[in-house]
Amino acid sequence: MENRPCTLCGIRPATKLNSHIIPSFMIARVCSYDGSGKRDKEVMFTMSTYEDKVYTGQIPSTKLEELFDTDKLTDERIENELKDNTAAKDNIFCPECERNLSIYLESPYAAYLHEGRPIDGATAYFFWMSIIWRMSISEQFNFRLPYNLESHLQEKLLAFINLKEAKQDEEISKLLTTCLFRYRLIDSPDYLHEAAGYFGGRFDYNKNILSLTMGDKILCVTFNEDALPDDYSYIGFEEELKKATINKGLDSERSVIVSTERFAQGIQRMTKETAHKRLLNEKEKADAIWQQLGLPGKGMPNEIFKSFIEKLYSEDSKQGDRKTSERYVELFNETLQTFGFNLC
Repeated sequence: MENRPCTLCGIRPATKLNSHIIPSFMIARVCSYDGSGKRDKEVMFTMSTYEDKVYTGQIPSTKLEELFDTDKLTDERIENELKDNTAAKDNIFCPECERNLSIYLESPYAAYLHEGRPIDGATAYFFWMSIIWRMSISEQFNFRLPYNLESHLQEKLLAFINLKEAKQDEEISKLLTTCLFRYRLIDSPDYLHEAAGYFGGRFDYNKNILSLTMGDKILCVTFNEDALPDDYSYIGFEEELKKATINKGLDSERSVIVSTERFAQGIQRMTKETAHKRLLNEKEKADAIWQQLGLPGKGMPNEIFKSFIEKLYSEDSKQGDRKTSERYVELFNETLQTFGFNLC
């Protein structure tokens, strides 16, 4: 089967496997099970509208036992789910573009983040542009930018890499003046020392504003707009983001530093909002199954749904086992039987 063209250069075939949407150094520092920030120690739960997936990296058996009932953990699930990095994707880049993203963007930003090495504003700018663009085209993070914005980011990102390869750094400032992308940044440097991290957020299609939580950072991205609207809202950080410096790549990256306690407040609010949204999604899914089974009414009655959800998210089950398809079906049928519905 012939590979499609590379999503970045559009010329060479996209033969690269396991291309990281979010760079591995960011995944490791946010998702390492022991807080070490080292690769291959990641435990990552990916929650989409109707399913959860778990990626475990090369974690020890003792950690697997904390997360799963290992007596029920099949080799098939280990290979097809637990070893499937949901922050990576096959056949979207050619090896050359993958290498260029690493050399010109990921490695410099990793050195800046971990070692305090200096980084110019343009490299930081295009680093974040590459993350946003990759998250969008991957369709694995519950948002997708409009086609015109995706195309704009791809065009400017490729132009930056071409200038770096040609050693024409003096032309990058001209390129920046043609870019619509701009971002505000909130940082809580000590947050990941004490708490788990999250990757997630939302895109406002009416206002073209992307708000993302990225571990110990919050990113607010606008396109050719400097001011945030009065009704802008994101997990309680509205005032900090409205006052934050707008990064356009022409100057050093600027961020608003907040305390661990302040950042934790925002994460707590995000968790509550996410839980509410997932509850609505669970009800929608339960109603659809109810109707497919031909049961009376337009959907599962609230009393039955409450009982089902309590079983599904019971603390008696280990975290990695709660949302398997087998367990979902088992508990769904068990709940119906409790309320007198006998399915053939």
